[in-house]
Amino acid sequence: MYSSERAKTIVKKDVAHLSAGIEDNVMLTAIRFDKSINGNSFIEFKFEKEGKLLTHTEWEPSKRSDETEESFQNKCDNQFSRIEQILKCYYPNAEDRKFIGENFTQFAQWVTEMLNKADLTTLLRVKIVYNNSGYTTLPKYAKYTFIEPMSLVNENKSVIVKLGIDQFEKPIVADLEKSNPSPFSMGSSMDENNSADPNGLPF
Repeated sequence: MYSSERAKTIVKKDVAHLSAGIEDNVMLTAIRFDKSINGNSFIEFKFEKEGKLLTHTEWEPSKRSDETEESFQNKCDNQFSRIEQILKCYYPNAEDRKFIGENFTQFAQWVTEMLNKADLTTLLRVKIVYNNSGYTTLPKYAKYTFIEPMSLVNENKSVIVKLGIDQFEKPIVADLEKSNPSPFSMGSSMDENNSADPNGLPF
């Protein structure tokens, strides 16, 4: 019934992730534009260093019913500015980064096309932070630099620094109180308890 030999045949699927902090010699390895199973559009960026991974996702902004056009436009502008930081690592000439689009799909397709034809062997300095759910990601702000080519670092021109708003320590995420504390209740189900995506993504 139990066998050490059979147990040895189980293939481990552990994934090592880049830690929060400022990391040098990171590479962008993949980018894709896709939709979640709920139909939410996103751009996904995958970074790697020495086998350790970082995935950053930019979701299509949604406009709240009580949100002004100015506020929503500011949200889109901030997203463009964040992603342009990544583009700038491969296209330092501002003329190469000019773009006007009517919607997120056009923008995402342009970003994906630009990066997929770029030289992704370029090494990067990247700032990695924890989000409020306790997962590592790129910062969500647009006013401060969080990614740059290592060529700037080698020339002592790096502007990336740790800011007071940067969360380098993993936050303690409290478990939500369950209305039914008994795991043996006939009314509970695995679907109810595990329906949320572990990465906090709106799938």
